[in-house]
Amino acid sequence: MNHLFAKITGRNAAILKVMSDENDLFDLPDLSDTLTYTPSYKLEDYEWYKLDNFLSRGYENDLIGTTFDSTAYNQITRQQYSKINYLCSKQGDFFLFQKMSSARLLSKKWFEISGVPRLEINKPIIILNSYADAAYSISDDILYFKNIATIKSMFKGIEELYREATQAEVNDFLNHNFISLAETFTSDKVKTSNRKRIAIAIDILSKFTEDDERQIFQYIRSYCEDVPVNGEIFLISTENHLKKILYGIEQRYYTTPLGNEKRLANSTLTLSSS
Repeated sequence: MNHLFAKITGRNAAILKVMSDENDLFDLPDLSDTLTYTPSYKLEDYEWYKLDNFLSRGYENDLIGTTFDSTAYNQITRQQYSKINYLCSKQGDFFLFQKMSSARLLSKKWFEISGVPRLEINKPIIILNSYADAAYSISDDILYFKNIATIKSMFKGIEELYREATQAEVNDFLNHNFISLAETFTSDKVKTSNRKRIAIAIDILSKFTEDDERQIFQYIRSYCEDVPVNGEIFLISTENHLKKILYGIEQRYYTTPLGNEKRLANSTLTLSSS
């Protein structure tokens, strides 16, 4: 038997039971193409990120990591459906999670396609995706997912894996010795996407020697000729200038050996040396 649960938000936040059914509520995803999560890599449609030894990482969830007992949960009421944060189906060895949004709760008139259609009014329905946003294997202790932003409300603290730099960290990064800001561009204008890239860049720069920093400056300059410089300092006046420098710190620029084309890698994945 498969069981569907809902996590509701608010003052009386709780895990509640929705239904039990012999049919699968979500299709089990094909997990044959997986890789350990890294924020610099962009998944192909058929791929999934994974986190091994998930329970030991401390990312809290009210359903996994405990002895499962479907009778331990209260039944959800009609008034509580609008408060659902996410749905979770227990199917065999897996917990399958789907993020809830207002688009999934339909409160429109509708009718079933049948030989005798009947108009339904004031009977809201919830749309289930074919595939879940995350899958947790109980026996393997592995979490599989597609987008960390989608699942961060399901697993407390997991956003630290792809966090935004704090304002203090942004300030420190922009005070780096090879960066200077134009008067029209201040640190508080840095947008979310670049704040995430700054968080990655901080980790990379922390491992650099002074010689590494000189080399990375020359590397970025060779690919980003439209970013103005003053000696050995980049002059940043736009978000685009900043983005190009951050891509350079990640060493996303490369030149093809055949054709000598300069290119930008959409994502990066470190290859095994073996």
